[in-house]
Order: sequence, then structure tokens, then C-alpha cells
Amino acid sequence: MGGTPYHGLEEQLKEAGSGPQGTPTQKPAVGSEEWHRVRRDNHKEVERRRRETINEGINELAKIVPGCEKNKGSILQRAVQYITQLKDNESQNIEKWTLEKLLLDQAINELSASCDRIKAEKVQALEELAVYRAACENAGITPDFKKAGSVEVGDGK
Repeated sequence: MGGTPYHGLEEQLKEAGSGPQGTPTQKPAVGSEEWHRVRRDNHKEVERRRRETINEGINELAKIVPGCEKNKGSILQRAVQYITQLKDNESQNIEKWTLEKLLLDQAINELSASCDRIKAEKVQALEELAVYRAACENAGITPDFKKAGSVEVGDGK
């Protein structure tokens, strides 16, 4: 859109200041009627581009915001409501996900502790089994674990 409100004035002055076959002519004098006309025309063009940009933005909002009407005011109002709703939903989701993460972390810790406890019980059971076998061997007894309904236990790995 140019850096100044008079963007394009120079080009218009050049056009106004060139005669047939591009021969240079005098630029309109500052303050003259022609000079004011060029400034007014340039200002109109700058304003037209600004309105086009605003309208394009509003039309883009109407496309992405559900439930918009056709007038600009209601589109902007609905966009503000929609953005506020999205922000509220985001906050609620963050709270929900934070709580779920805490609960999952707690469940993981409980399962991990339970797994560690079961591993320790297994090690203890295998140690007791080794002591029992050794006592049986010392007493000359050969226990038949399969007849007793139990399954042969491995080396505990």
C-alpha cells in the first residue's frame, strides 16, 4: 500500500507532466488546482485499496467462522465470539489434559510399583523354592511338583 498516503503521486505527476511522445512538461505547481486534483485522486486510490483490504479480511473471516451473516458488523461480532469460544475451549482442554496426564502418571507409577513388588515376590518365592529343594535333597526326598498340580519353575530370569 506504499509508505505514505501520497504513494503514486509521483507517478501521476509524471504522467500529468509528460506531453505527447513522452516529452517532459512542467509538473503542476504546488497548491495549484491540478496539483490538488492529483493529490485527491491519489488519496481516493489509497482509501479504495484500504477498504478492499478490510473487506477481503472480513470476507475471509466470514468463510472460516461458522454461523456468520452477510453484514460486516455481525461478521466481526461473530468472529469475536468464536475466537473467545475457541480460547475458552483451549483453556478447558488444557485443564482436562493436565488432569488426565496427572492421573495417567499416577496410574503408571502405581503399576510400576506393583510390577516391582511382584518381581520382588517372585525372587523371594524362587529363593524359598531353592531352600525347600535343598531341604528335600538333604532329607532324601524327591518332590514331584507335577503330581502336586504345580508347574516346574525356571531359574527366575
